[in-house]
Amino acid sequence: MTRRAAIVDLDGTVWRSEQLIPGADEGVLALRDAGLDVRFVTNSTSVDRSRFPETLESLGLPRDVGGLSSSASATATYLAEHHPDADVFVVGHAVLHEEIRDAGLTVIEDGDADVVAAGKAYDISHELLTRTLRAFHRGTLFVATNPDRTYPTPEGLEPGAGATVGAIEGMTGRDPLVIGKPSEHMADAVCETLGVKPGECLVVGDNLHTDILMGERAGMETALVLTGATTREEAVASDVQPDHILESLGDIEEIL
Repeated sequence: MTRRAAIVDLDGTVWRSEQLIPGADEGVLALRDAGLDVRFVTNSTSVDRSRFPETLESLGLPRDVGGLSSSASATATYLAEHHPDADVFVVGHAVLHEEIRDAGLTVIEDGDADVVAAGKAYDISHELLTRTLRAFHRGTLFVATNPDRTYPTPEGLEPGAGATVGAIEGMTGRDPLVIGKPSEHMADAVCETLGVKPGECLVVGDNLHTDILMGERAGMETALVLTGATTREEAVASDVQPDHILESLGDIEEIL
């Protein structure tokens, strides 16, 4: 099937803490020049979609080189479609709070919640975990933006959303509904946005268990880059096998 779109991860693929990875800008432009519709798809809940064109420009890329889908926006869209009248207790970055409010949902700070939505929380504390625990009742839906265990930075790995989600799992015994990568919810939403079939997509990312697994499950072509979460040795030994392994996004022309 002909490639029509490229789904490109951000953290560990295009940037680390919004510092451009060498060659990534050239790789993105190569995808565009190959005629592919580029969509940046991130599990990060801190990337502000309203400011994303300016972020691209700051990296030396055209403002319109590609749109953005995040696990925060996908979570808000899912809740608005399936639980529009829900009172939502949110654990995570301010962007996650804003996305859920902007989708027309009610965000509460205390008390019983219809939904607890959790992403990477920079302010995790005993007090926050206590309020989160008390938000649950028998019918509460537990939603996770993503399961990422770690997050790459120039100084090394930091805890990801999985640390927050895992703490909530540990104290409630509840399994979350995951919306972001590798969930089919994210794959379906991105394909719908792009107007393409999964088999027409090339997924490029640094994480076997989010980017590549999502693509594998959805029937997409996959390319692993070695600039983030996964080493070549880990990739070779894994049950999740990318179609291509590249040193970086800057080498994408090798498979175009």
